[in-house]
Amino acid sequence: MMKRFRSERGQSLLEFSLILMVMFFIGVAALDLGRVFFATIVITNASREGARYLTQHPEDSITIFSGTKAAAVAEAQGSMVSLTADNVTVTYCRLADALPGCDKGFPVEVTVDYDFQLSTSIFFPSTLELERSTRMLVP
Repeated sequence: MMKRFRSERGQSLLEFSLILMVMFFIGVAALDLGRVFFATIVITNASREGARYLTQHPEDSITIFSGTKAAAVAEAQGSMVSLTADNVTVTYCRLADALPGCDKGFPVEVTVDYDFQLSTSIFFPSTLELERSTRMLVP
C-alpha cells in the first residue's frame, strides 16, 4: 500500500510542474497583452496631441512641424513608450495659398508609429508595429 502512495506523489508533482509552466506562460502573455493596450493608448494620445497642436499653430509647417512632433513626443513622456520625432509623421497639411502654414478649413493628420517589444517572443514575433493616426480640421 505504501508503494502506491509514493508513486502517486511523484505523479502529482510532475503534473503540477507541467501545469505551472503553462500557467506561467499564460500569465506573462496576459501581461504582454495589457502592455500592448497601454502602448496603443499612449500613441493614440500622442497623435491626438500632435494634431491638436498643429490645428492651434498652423504656421508650424514652416519649421517642418518641429513643434507638432515635440508636442506628440512630450505627450508620451513619463510612460513606458519612448517616442522620438522620427516616430511622428504629419500629412494632409495643405499649403495652397501664399500665407505660411496649413490652410484653414483643411484637414491635418498626425501619425505616430511605434515598434513594441514583446516579452513572449519565444512563441510570437519579437516586435509588433503599432500605428495610430488622428485627423483634425484647421479652424
